[in-house]
Formats: sequence, C-alpha cells, structure tokens
Amino acid sequence: MRYNLILLLTLLSPISATAQNLPLGCFTRDYSDEHLARNPEQVVDRISILFSQGDGITNADVKVLLADQGHAGRAGFGGMRAGEVAGNYETPLRFGVECDGGAFDVITNDAHGLTVATDGFRLSDDSCSDGKIRSNLLEEGSSSTRYRLDRSDEAACDW
Repeated sequence: MRYNLILLLTLLSPISATAQNLPLGCFTRDYSDEHLARNPEQVVDRISILFSQGDGITNADVKVLLADQGHAGRAGFGGMRAGEVAGNYETPLRFGVECDGGAFDVITNDAHGLTVATDGFRLSDDSCSDGKIRSNLLEEGSSSTRYRLDRSDEAACDW
C-alpha cells in the first residue's frame, strides 16, 4: 500500500509542478530609453500580459506599445499600440494565437515575474483580419526573442 502511494505521488508530481508554474495575473515591463538604445532591434517599448482562466484554458491578453526602432520602427509602427489574445491550447506553458498568429512559451515563472520566449508572435490592432498594424514580437535577425516581465497589480494591465 505504501509503495502504491509513493508511486502515485511520483506519477502525479510532474502534473502538479506544471500546474503550479502556470501564470495567473498581470505581468508588465516598461523598457528604459537606455535599454532600448543598447538593443536597437527590440520592437517593444512597453508590454503587459494578463493571464486569466476561462473555458478550461488560460488566456493571455498581450498588449504592446511598439518601439520606434527595429522592424516596428522601420514599418512606421513606432509609438502605436498592438496586441493579441493567446490561449494555452497546446501545452500549459505555450500560448498560441489563432489564425496562424504564432506563439510564446513561458520559460521561467517565479514570485517576482516571468520570462517569455517566442520565435514568432503576431501583434496587430485587429486579430485574424487585415488591420492597419501587423508586427511581431520576434526581433529581426534572431531565431528567438525573450522578454522578462515583472509581476504587477492587475490595474497595470488595463491600459
């Protein structure tokens, strides 16, 4: 009996660890002018992600103020706001956008914040159709781009 209990707990622990690492709440980052100057291909000036549960999945409402540099600046989108809503349809820590909008992975998640990585995540002002803004979180010349966000009050994601 004791062996069966230990075996059961061992088998369930990866599931529990994944569920515990699933983010909920608001995460934000405002990049300083100095940071942007050191990273001229970065396309994000400000970013927020609000993770919430609904309909059996966790949704991620991503909002971005595009930087006037990198491919966003070259396309004339600098200073514009864009975003997408992604869901964890594939695995608990991968958030994808419908209509082939790409995805991002939560690669770290702790009490202070999280880090996301993407090899392509669409940003627009009108999901799934031809809005005026069409950009991407991925920096040109990179196979993957990471963003570190800080845990924040939910009001910080409402902008």
